Amino acid sequence: MDDFESRFAAAVHGSVTSDLLTHLAHQASRVIPCHPAAAPAPVSVMAPTSQAHPQQQQVWPPPLRTFISVVVKRSAVRAGTLFAVLVFLERLQRRLQRVARGMPCTCHRIFLATLIVTSKALHDASPKNKNWAKYAMYCFNVAEINLMEKQLLSILKMNIELPARNFAPRLASCLWRIR
Repeated sequence: MDDFESRFAAAVHGSVTSDLLTHLAHQASRVIPCHPAAAPAPVSVMAPTSQAHPQQQQVWPPPLRTFISVVVKRSAVRAGTLFAVLVFLERLQRRLQRVARGMPCTCHRIFLATLIVTSKALHDASPKNKNWAKYAMYCFNVAEINLMEKQLLSILKMNIELPARNFAPRLASCLWRIR
């Protein structure tokens, strides 16, 4: 096994690192440029929640890196799943028009939908969308998550296969950053 293959295997089977989470946030933010929030900085507002959970005062939207970190920790996804998310984020970026612009929470939606679709594509047992809403701090309700998932699958033209020949080479460029 050469150096790249051993580093790749170690990264895929290793633990989720801070560097990986930072890289995921960077890649998710590159898919669609997002309009900044109306205020110069995020403001404290009543965040959307489900009826079962009272509204909580929090910054909306939360910083993308924080959002990703919380979702990954709560859902207990593995590093290998997150590397596959990177492949789908790249595929999504290539499919979307260069003129597309998003809202302040678009990057959060892209990451969450991509993580859900990736998890369902890779694992026989994946959490239900109501659980993903909980993992995502109820930033999005189940109906929104269902819609995000459908939209992502539509953009990807239902192509959710991850052939090994495409997986490793796409991630080679990020392995040196992720320890």
